[in-house]
Amino acid sequence: MAERLAGLRERLRAGLRQALRAGRLGPVGRLERLDRDEWQGLAAYRGLVHQAFGQRPFAPQVSADLWDRHSFRSAASTKPFFSPARRELENSSHHYGHDIQLKRHAGLPLIGAPLPHLLEHGLKVSREATFESPRPWTRGYLCMGPLRARWLRERFGLPAHPIGPWIAYARPLLKAEAISQLRAELGPTLLVVLAHSWDQVERRMDLGRCVAEVRSLMEAGGYHSLIWLRHWKDPERLPLPPEWILACNGHRSNPWFLDAMRTLLELSDGLASNAFGTHLGYGVALGARLHWIEAEAEQDLSALAGAKAVEEAGEWAERQRLSALLRQALASAEPGSQDNVRRLLDPYWGFDALQPVPALRDLLLDRRRSAPAA
Repeated sequence: MAERLAGLRERLRAGLRQALRAGRLGPVGRLERLDRDEWQGLAAYRGLVHQAFGQRPFAPQVSADLWDRHSFRSAASTKPFFSPARRELENSSHHYGHDIQLKRHAGLPLIGAPLPHLLEHGLKVSREATFESPRPWTRGYLCMGPLRARWLRERFGLPAHPIGPWIAYARPLLKAEAISQLRAELGPTLLVVLAHSWDQVERRMDLGRCVAEVRSLMEAGGYHSLIWLRHWKDPERLPLPPEWILACNGHRSNPWFLDAMRTLLELSDGLASNAFGTHLGYGVALGARLHWIEAEAEQDLSALAGAKAVEEAGEWAERQRLSALLRQALASAEPGSQDNVRRLLDPYWGFDALQPVPALRDLLLDRRRSAPAA
C-alpha cells in the first residue's frame, strides 16, 4: 500500500509539473514562475562559484556580474545596495546569501515563506549606526553579537537576537578532501583582506605599502603562499607579485558569497588586514591567526550628506579606536594564543551565540517571541 501511495504521489507531482510548464494553470502558473526564477538565480550563481573554485591552478575569482531577470549583467551601473533577489521582504536580507545560509542550516526550504526578521548583513560598532529600520511586518532583528543586539532592542523596542558570526553558518564550496589536498600544495597560507569602498563611501590606501607590509608578515610568519581577496569594485588586475593568488567572492548578491569566504579561510592559516571589518571575527571564529597590516586607509564621505555622513564618520572613528586596541592585543599576545583578541571582538561577533539547528529553526519560524537577556 505504501508503495502504491508513493507512486501515486509521484505521478501527481509529475502531472502538476507538466501542467505548470505548459501554462495550463493560469494565474497559479504565473505565481510558480516567480519561485522558478529565484531557483534559476541560485543555480546560476552556484555555477559561477563552482567554476571559480574548481579550476586548477587555483584561481578563485568569482565574476562580479549579478543575475537579474534571467541573465547576468554588470553590477557597475546598479544603484547603491541593489539586490535583484526577491526571496525576502527586505532587499538587504539577500546580501551575501544570509537568508540562504540560515534557512539551509535550519533545514528550511531555501525559497519559501519570507523570514519575519531583518538580517543585519554586516558589522556596526557604534551605537548610532544603522542598517535597516523596522517595517510593519518586522518581528525583530538577527545580528551577530550581544552588544549590537542590546543596542537594537533599546533603540527600536523589538526583539533582537545575537546568533554569532555569519561565517559559522556558511559551508565550504570544496569537499574536505579537496581542501586538504590544496592545503598540502599551498603550504602555510596567508589570506589578505583590505579596507574597501562600498557604494557611497570611498576608502583609499597606498597599495605599494600594503604589498611591502604583507611581504614582511609572510616572512616573519613563515607563510609559503598568499591569497589576496579583492573587493568586487577593485580593479581586476592589481600590481601584485605573480606568485600571489588573486581571489574574488563576487558581488554581494552572490548567495554563495560567504560559502566562498569560508572556503578561503579554511585554506588559510592566517588572516591579515588593515580594516576593523567583518572578516576579522570570521577569521577568529575559524581559528585563523590574525595580523595587522600597518598601512592606514583613508575614508572619503564627500558623496554623503547630513545625518548619514555624521553617522558614518562616527562609525569610522569607533572602528579606528577599536583598531588601535586590536593592534595592542595582537602585539601583546603570547605565541599561539589570541585570547585577548577574542575577548575584544566577542561583543561584536558573539562567538558563543551560535544557534543549534532546532533553536535556529524556532527563531526563523518566529516561535521564540521574547528577546534573550543582554
